[in-house]
Amino acid sequence: MRILGYCVAVLVACLIFGIPLADTKELAKVDDFVISDTDFQKRIMIAPRGQRATSIQEKEQLLNKVIDEELLMREAQKLNLYDNEDYRFKVETFKRQLLVDLYLQEYLKENNTEENQRKYYEANKEKYAQDEKVNVSVISVGSEDEAKDILKKIQAGENFAELARKYSKGPYAAKGGDFGWRTRRGLKTEIADAAFSMKKDEISSPVKAADGGYYIIKLTDHGDAGILKFEDVKKRIAQEYQRKLLEEKIADVRKAAKIQIDAAGLENIKTD
Repeated sequence: MRILGYCVAVLVACLIFGIPLADTKELAKVDDFVISDTDFQKRIMIAPRGQRATSIQEKEQLLNKVIDEELLMREAQKLNLYDNEDYRFKVETFKRQLLVDLYLQEYLKENNTEENQRKYYEANKEKYAQDEKVNVSVISVGSEDEAKDILKKIQAGENFAELARKYSKGPYAAKGGDFGWRTRRGLKTEIADAAFSMKKDEISSPVKAADGGYYIIKLTDHGDAGILKFEDVKKRIAQEYQRKLLEEKIADVRKAAKIQIDAAGLENIKTD
């Protein structure tokens, strides 16, 4: 895979770099081989957004990599590796993959628009229904007396989260007792009954649960049941609709083609 990756990098360099256009600036030069600023920018943009060279150090590293590729390509040319069957197969494989990727990018750019995403959202609103939920923090202790003592500290003005870190026996003690957003199904029955009847910022009296523990509950926020707004699930919809577009496109082209597969031959393909 490293060899294939390097072949890909070399091929990309071949496709991108060469004689600069009139409106470009010479960024680097290896003998007669010119690396222009616009071509180097294209090389940067090939990488996924989160992996692009952005700092001066990263740009220097990438530029030196391009220079090294050019020098090593010359060594490969001395050995006539362009005629190597394995090299040519890997290059052709990459070219096919690259062409498919470019096509799908154009296809998605044309079809995965916000207008179409909104239509998809309107047709599938039930998928974006949410149950009633609460955002709670909980202090869990083993006895009622201990719970009452902690509640007195809270009523005296001590910080709920700090008391949770100090006294709570629950798994969320280190997070100040913060359970985050929970539906009824995500809480013990006794905690849910109390939390869903409380007002925002209210703190409960000690609640005894079936497991024998005592819980002090703080309701941080409350969310009503209903359909989430498009803006709240926009990123999710973009991903879902993209997946739908790709699945439908592949299904369409497969339906239009005559595909035959030798299952026995496939099983006999050697992989070592």
